[in-house]
Amino acid sequence: MKRGNEMSLTTQPSVIGRLEGEDCQWCHDGRLKQGTYKGNDAVVCDACETPAAQLW
Repeated sequence: MKRGNEMSLTTQPSVIGRLEGEDCQWCHDGRLKQGTYKGNDAVVCDACETPAAQLW
């Protein structure tokens, strides 16, 4: 049960926010940034645009 200001593990700040700024594991040239992927909130590589995570 959530209390007060606690956030779910599936909320944008806890999933996308934690991945933002990390190195891309697919192309090794880019960094992950907040964006969208197929209309969903996501964290995507700024070089290859591969999503590391998306919320739907």
